[in-house]
Amino acid sequence: MNSGRTITPASAFAFAVAAFVALVVALFPIYPRRVEVNVGETASRTVKAPRAFTFVSERLTEQQKEEAARAVPDVLSYDASVRSAQLARLDAALAAATRIRNDDAAQAAKLAALAEVSDLGGLSAEAASALLNLSDEDWQAAIAEARRVLGETLAGPLDAATVGTARNTLASRLPVDAGAETALVVVEVVRPLVVSTMIVDENATEAAREEARRAVVPAQVSYAEGQTIVEVRQVITEETVEALEEAGLLSGRFRAGAVFGVVVISAVAAVSLSLYLLFLQPQGVAGSRPLLLLALTLAAPLLLARVYFSLILPDEERHFLAFVLPVAAAPMAVAALLETGVAVVVAGLLGALVTLTAVFLPDLALVVTVHALDALRLMLVYGFSALAGVYMMNRAERLQRYLSAALVVAGVSFAVLLSTWFVDSDRETGDLAWMAAVSAVNGVGSGFLAAGAFVTVGFLFGITTRVQLMELSQLNSPLLRRLQAEAPGTFHHSVVVGNLAERAADLVGADPLLTRVGCYYHDIGKVLQPGLYIENQLGGDNPHDDLPPEESAARIVEHITNGLELARKHHLPDRVRQFIPEHHGTRLVAYFYRKAAEKRPEVDAEVFRYAGPKPQSRETAIVMLADACEAYVRSSPDRSAEAIDRLVDQAIAERVSEGQLDECDLTFRDLRTVGESFKATLRGVYHPRIEYPEPTEAERRLAGRRFFAASPQRASDAESRKGHPRTVSH
Repeated sequence: MNSGRTITPASAFAFAVAAFVALVVALFPIYPRRVEVNVGETASRTVKAPRAFTFVSERLTEQQKEEAARAVPDVLSYDASVRSAQLARLDAALAAATRIRNDDAAQAAKLAALAEVSDLGGLSAEAASALLNLSDEDWQAAIAEARRVLGETLAGPLDAATVGTARNTLASRLPVDAGAETALVVVEVVRPLVVSTMIVDENATEAAREEARRAVVPAQVSYAEGQTIVEVRQVITEETVEALEEAGLLSGRFRAGAVFGVVVISAVAAVSLSLYLLFLQPQGVAGSRPLLLLALTLAAPLLLARVYFSLILPDEERHFLAFVLPVAAAPMAVAALLETGVAVVVAGLLGALVTLTAVFLPDLALVVTVHALDALRLMLVYGFSALAGVYMMNRAERLQRYLSAALVVAGVSFAVLLSTWFVDSDRETGDLAWMAAVSAVNGVGSGFLAAGAFVTVGFLFGITTRVQLMELSQLNSPLLRRLQAEAPGTFHHSVVVGNLAERAADLVGADPLLTRVGCYYHDIGKVLQPGLYIENQLGGDNPHDDLPPEESAARIVEHITNGLELARKHHLPDRVRQFIPEHHGTRLVAYFYRKAAEKRPEVDAEVFRYAGPKPQSRETAIVMLADACEAYVRSSPDRSAEAIDRLVDQAIAERVSEGQLDECDLTFRDLRTVGESFKATLRGVYHPRIEYPEPTEAERRLAGRRFFAASPQRASDAESRKGHPRTVSH
């Protein structure tokens, strides 16, 4: 009855592309280092060149370039601002000295004041006394000469090497008629202010050094085949690491044939899985996020296996470490989060592709001792253990199932290893202990990772998990408690419909837990206006008596939009939200439409129609049918078995004829099964009861004595009321 597809050709193609890219990345034949070395460590063995090779050593070339650049001296240039700055300092010092000379303080105080001036503190005692004793005329001449001498000295290029000479020749710049004391003062005041006027020209210096770098010839290093690259116990240098890399000893060799093989096998696997999804239409992977999760889940174990096998194979010591990987966690997570059938296919693909990563893709030097029996072990262990884990995880609703699955995976792994051990000509008794150990690690790791993926990955990808559904199915959850308190009739109806639909879903292979949870929340929008719905009016006033049919229908339809808003507010999973609009599909609000049509036959039916969509899954379709059947039977005065059967058939037939089930994948056989299940359940709910006769007088007296015996206070009160008819009658 399904006229639509949950997985369209376009989405299947997109998945095939995503899976192909993920598989190529996971299987691409580039492998971790075969020799692990770090600069400064001591080599644990002698390594020789596997072939003759010559290469340009980037490290040596860079080292020589830096040495050439360091040999280039700084390029200096004259900075005129130095002269101005030093003259300003001189002026400040001379101004301070003038103030001190003009002070009326004692000679000793003036000498002390001069010592505190930053640029005059270095004057000798003789020069300081001469400065204070100069006449005003001589002092002014000393000031002029000091400015002239400093200005001339700093007027040209003066580097650090010539500063000392310039300071020592200051006296020669003074006129010959300058007095001895004046010359002494000028020289000692100016000397500390003579500094280099040259600064480093960063741009010119860097240009010169870059030119020196370019002039360096690249350093070439050559090794002959068998030549020692590093000796045992030799300290490893950067040059050693570079030689090992160039020799191909620190990375897997790149082979074009292996790349082509990866591309082909990735395309075959991706297309095969996408065709499976397109033609079989598994419900659990509908949507872009589940498809993306499926592609990543398929590729992640292969990437892990490719890296891990290249590090530990060949297993020369027979420790069976190749079987430690928790590959079964991936299909187990698919079974728990998506669908069991898809997980079975993933388990088979992983068994084959994991074996391929160990036998075909790595460099032959790494797997030279991996024989046919080793390949068979890999395929059987990772294939059968994954299948066992998938079957254990089918609709797992409690975390304890992960422990059981871990034990089963470990047991199957050990059983497969043991079966191949009997045909192994190199078998040893000690192998059994290693087999048991790696099987245990494999199983526990698979269960642990699958549980972690179930909790975290399901949340990240927005996938509804069984644990979430179990939590939502609890009748004491906040939203259901509110429904029970504010709309008790709707709550009771939802529980009955849940019981009705759950059994039917189980019989036709739908998800019974999801169906039950969907029933609990399908009418949750009624909690906002419970009095509008007959099941919550409890015989009181009906607000629809005063409303036109169109407005009543609009108010009734509001429980869909209100329900979706509440579902978003309370973060209900998408798969549960789908029940809210889909359980009515695109049907009419029949009661008010017919009521309006009685007065106006030409009334527009679309005004009274739900927005939909029609049920898209078996679960929502079953809830639509259960909702209708329960309402039909509950509103019928005749609840005999024959009447119930007739009403169920009528409800199902109406929705089939209206096309409400066209977009779900319920078959007519499923509908017959669902109908029979509904009839049996409704007969049990509305079974006839015998009418009991009135209690005898002896029963009443006995009940009264037991009541008063259980409550002495009530007996005392009753005794005190004897003879007071008004009190008793009240």
